[in-house]
Amino acid sequence: MRGGAPAEGTQHFDRVVVVDWSANSTPKRGADSIWIGSAGAGACAPENLATRVQAMDVLRARIDAGIAAGQRVLIAFDIGFGFPRGFAQHLTGQASALAVWDWLAQRVRDDARNRNNRFEVAAAINREFPGVGPFWGRPSGRALPDLPEKGLARHGHGLAELRETEALCSGAHPMWKLYTTGSVGSQSLLGIAHLAALRVEYGAALSVWPMQPADAPVVVVETYLSLIDTAVRKAQGYACKDAAQVDLLARALHRSDMAALMVPPAAAAVLREEGWILGAGHQASLLKALDSAE
Repeated sequence: MRGGAPAEGTQHFDRVVVVDWSANSTPKRGADSIWIGSAGAGACAPENLATRVQAMDVLRARIDAGIAAGQRVLIAFDIGFGFPRGFAQHLTGQASALAVWDWLAQRVRDDARNRNNRFEVAAAINREFPGVGPFWGRPSGRALPDLPEKGLARHGHGLAELRETEALCSGAHPMWKLYTTGSVGSQSLLGIAHLAALRVEYGAALSVWPMQPADAPVVVVETYLSLIDTAVRKAQGYACKDAAQVDLLARALHRSDMAALMVPPAAAAVLREEGWILGAGHQASLLKALDSAE
């Protein structure tokens, strides 16, 4: 277990790191791969990593540097941290997103070359639910009868398509989608497994908001890169859209009133099971904070 004791409760972060995650099954750089942006202490130009293992090593280095310097670190991941109400209880026996994290950490495999078993894990989850679904989407050549290729083939699983937080984020895709454009489900299954390992590694030095209080030296949150699309469309000088998104969002979060962003308009039970997108409903204030950083 790495790291130290929790810091005093505060919403100030010295370092902000934003991660554009990817579910690629082979190493890849450039557009639609992993990009990491940063602001505040230790800030640098957006970094592009070819594999998820490499990206997690970069994050560990950022965390270790922050802890060693006595700084607080915010890490914002562009994946979903929870699933619609009822999923966690049915799968794990607990209405807790972090219980799903532990469940996935025991089953997801993702190697140093990005080879992974996300479709097989999703098919196994589908078998735990009535009807067909909730997960859908896979390559046509994958023989997984419990994982439908099309979303319309699902029925009777009893779960909503979107979480409460996604209703505040225009264009958000459902957590159940695993393949083709907007496959946040694949990114989340793989990302959650890696973040669950990070929780074990750093212990009390790391918390996951909003399922846990944001009072640790390192706080991991869910975000949505499209929150600042207005600014990204105007951005120039970046290698690709992904690089602009992580850089600009990191700067916006670093300059924002974090205490205001961390008061979601949802019941505690919803936050514990579904999670929440940091910045959902605060798009205008994020853009204003970004303007003030220029």
